[in-house]
Amino acid sequence: MAGGKETPRQKMIGMMYLVLTALLAMNISKDVLNAFVQINRGLVKNSANSEERADATLGLLDSWSDKEKAAPFQAKAHEIVEKADAIVKHIIEMKARVVACSEKGSADGSGYEEFMPNGQFIDLLATKDGTPDGSPIVSKLDENQNTTGMLIGDEPASPKSGPWSAVELREKLDAFSQECQNLSVTDLKGVNHVLAERSPEAKALIANTFSFADIKDAEGKDEKWETALFYHTPLAAVIAHLSKIESDVILIKNTVLNYLASQINASDLKFSDVTVAVVPKQSYILRGDSFVAEIYLAAYNKASKTKVYMGGEVGDGAKPELFDYAGKEAIVSGSDGKCKFKINESALGSHSHKGVIVYQDADGADKAIPFIIPPFIVGDVGGVVVSATQMNVFYTSVANPVSISVPGVDPSNLQVSMSGGSISSKGNGNYEVTCPSVGSGSATINVTAMINGKSVAQPPKTFAIKPLPDPVAKFAGASSSSSTLSLSGASLTKEVVPSMPTWFVFQGISLNITGFSLSIVGSGKVYDCAPSRSGQLTPEMLTAIAKAKKGEKLLITDIWCNQNGARVGLNNITVKLN
Repeated sequence: MAGGKETPRQKMIGMMYLVLTALLAMNISKDVLNAFVQINRGLVKNSANSEERADATLGLLDSWSDKEKAAPFQAKAHEIVEKADAIVKHIIEMKARVVACSEKGSADGSGYEEFMPNGQFIDLLATKDGTPDGSPIVSKLDENQNTTGMLIGDEPASPKSGPWSAVELREKLDAFSQECQNLSVTDLKGVNHVLAERSPEAKALIANTFSFADIKDAEGKDEKWETALFYHTPLAAVIAHLSKIESDVILIKNTVLNYLASQINASDLKFSDVTVAVVPKQSYILRGDSFVAEIYLAAYNKASKTKVYMGGEVGDGAKPELFDYAGKEAIVSGSDGKCKFKINESALGSHSHKGVIVYQDADGADKAIPFIIPPFIVGDVGGVVVSATQMNVFYTSVANPVSISVPGVDPSNLQVSMSGGSISSKGNGNYEVTCPSVGSGSATINVTAMINGKSVAQPPKTFAIKPLPDPVAKFAGASSSSSTLSLSGASLTKEVVPSMPTWFVFQGISLNITGFSLSIVGSGKVYDCAPSRSGQLTPEMLTAIAKAKKGEKLLITDIWCNQNGARVGLNNITVKLN
């Protein structure tokens, strides 16, 4: 029934429903935003660990025993480090500028200095007084308008260029990527060490890490790399994306440094000074599964006979150190020159282990190098993430976009089904849910993930099913019973228009006014016009409004709307003419 025919109690109940729905939507938004904050923290920590490894490798190059042989590789290493560090510095300042743009509304992020004290970007949950309950420094984690303007501009199909834009960042990354892929060093013997030829796996890693191909959106349409990552993306997600890119730059810096170190003695196939490579097979496993890592010399050959001695688990921030490995059982290298460390971890959480790799130098003497296995996570069943993209409920009669993921699992390795509705895949972890009617009032999504070769059922996720909220009817922008409008403004208005409530962010709802009545009240008289059978004012209505006088009222009632095929009654409108 039309809103004007509701009792006061019904109106109150309707308003409470709208407020509750809005609050529920806010709750899922906070959960998603907090997830991005935690992801960002993990990426920042990973970058710090990677920087330590890069510093260690660069120190190894600078202290190489054969200074003359190492010189060309040292020079190239410092050149790559300088360029990588410049990009990292740019990204850190870019994060601070993005926050300043969001918080202060500055188009280029000016005033960013307060968000990167001592040259480091602040934690997104930091408070002004440093206490957990204090006022947050970053108050708009869900803001996306200002950041979009700074990074992308008004045209998502043609992102803007220039200082601190996403296009500028891509160009810097692409230039750095090309230089690393085409890296070449000529040693003292005149031998040219071309990375693409001597380490095609390193070239492929660099190329794949910095790939800027178009990305398909939820509808399967291609979007530019910049647009897919930063257009109308919440601030918390923007920062997480930038931290991921920062981590990628440091990863490639490490890759190039390890390659350069491996090439110093590559031409004579013997070792003088070396480093160690620790390659985990996975960083996230289920409780009860085995963690596997490969440990080998970075400049190894198949004839090299090496041994690894493990020294136990270490905590966060631990650094490689020599320890007494006498009497410990050794892990001996296989025919490929690699030592394989395997351990079954049952305790949930982060784990890291230390060890020593022992090899023989050119003179046959044993040499030992300590190492740390990068932290890996032991998780449990239940890591599934199911997010309703636009609301925390499923609405009937429309396609509800949903994203589904399990940490560490490729979207193609997920099997998804549901009860209470139907779900269809749109690719890359994106789905659409359709609920034909309210029914039981809830729908359940079930996910099975293929993890380390095992099919693991995830806990089901349940969502409420709600009907679409009623649209709001407006006449010249007025929608309430206490609106005023000039005579000229009323005369120029030709139709009654419907719109969804402002809190409802769902897109693509079909609305069409199918009829309404109009009366003019004044001087103790009421003039009723014949009803319109559409949203347009009839000629009689237009004439009546043209003859109306100041102080009289327009009453628009019995407003009906077709909403996605359903007939619904809308609010009455009272407009006082002045």
